[in-house]
Amino acid sequence: MKGIKAIMIAGIALLIGFSTVPKAMAQIEVIDERTVRVQGRGWSDEGRRDTKLANARRMAFREAVELVVRDLLRDQTELSAFENIRSDFFSNVDHYVVDYNIVRNWEEGRRLNVEVSCVIRRDVISQELTAQGVLQSARETHRELDRFTIMPYVDFDNSSPEAYEFRETFYTRFRVFFEDLGIPTIGQEEAQMAEGDEEYLARMQSSTAETGQEDPALVLARNTPADIFVKITARIEHGQYGGAQTRKVVLTIGAYAVLTGEFIGSNDGMSEPYALSSPGASIAAGIDEAMNNAMPRVIDRMTAFWRDFARNGRPVKLIFLDFGFREKRALRDALQELTNEQRLIRDAGNLLEYMVWYDGSVDDLMYDLYDTAEMETMGLARDPQLISNTIRFQKQP
Repeated sequence: MKGIKAIMIAGIALLIGFSTVPKAMAQIEVIDERTVRVQGRGWSDEGRRDTKLANARRMAFREAVELVVRDLLRDQTELSAFENIRSDFFSNVDHYVVDYNIVRNWEEGRRLNVEVSCVIRRDVISQELTAQGVLQSARETHRELDRFTIMPYVDFDNSSPEAYEFRETFYTRFRVFFEDLGIPTIGQEEAQMAEGDEEYLARMQSSTAETGQEDPALVLARNTPADIFVKITARIEHGQYGGAQTRKVVLTIGAYAVLTGEFIGSNDGMSEPYALSSPGASIAAGIDEAMNNAMPRVIDRMTAFWRDFARNGRPVKLIFLDFGFREKRALRDALQELTNEQRLIRDAGNLLEYMVWYDGSVDDLMYDLYDTAEMETMGLARDPQLISNTIRFQKQP
């Protein structure tokens, strides 16, 4: 499983006066979820100088785009499939280039050489390769993990202050990683909105924790449409190499099921020390490499967990408040009839909590329960609280 390639220093990354660096020059720099910056070289020895420049630039574009394509391809099957469409794919290479600048050009006899820095639409390339049947693994992964959504979350309490300052970079890199696998993510904005809903967070903490308060990241995830949340704990180590200051990223990545709070798996990853043109460039490079080292094992654990967890449909949590014994029996019977599988989580005091697996949407299940409740006179109030994959029902007053 490939994910994002570690940034290995592009032409944008210059040493602070040193010719030897801890890592080789990078070829791909992730800008955001859609675009990357790549350098390419080209040459031409035919025509006038402006014609040579145009031809050399087009060759440089092609080399840069091919680097992105190779980064996306995962195995020999996909490499072979790409060779079958190569000519058509590169017939309009400018289509993938958003912006560019010529880093340098030089002449060798009649030959004109150029080095170009390109901003490339990586998402468009991925979409076209998937449509052409080249990127099979992303499509198959998406089918296998249908309705699987992840919320990445940078752990404020346990990450170093310097690493936490780069949380937006972490979120961007993780979204790109999962997007490559066809797995949707809940972004930072949704988590921030959840953090602001103090009333809901207080209710979740008081009604679902066995003792004390639950992990804040888990509580946030339950307030978003996420099935699994991935907690990122990061620190940055400083060092020296040849007189230049280096930065090394060390990550611990843990995955948890949102509805149950169950721990799925974790792994550590670290980067080599980087000494690039700026602290930010060094840390961004380290994030990519450390994540690339840590994520495959975590993804394998999540895949295996979800395959088993969702085998009987969409998992949904149902919370019933203030129902009596007879009504609880009616609710149990209704769930056994409507859903594929039921698991009683808790029946204590005024709280009845179920996990169920259902073939339809969460909304469909809610309406089905109301239809059944009317027939069975279970007394469900008409204002349930539907948040993500959890529905909270109260008894009619």
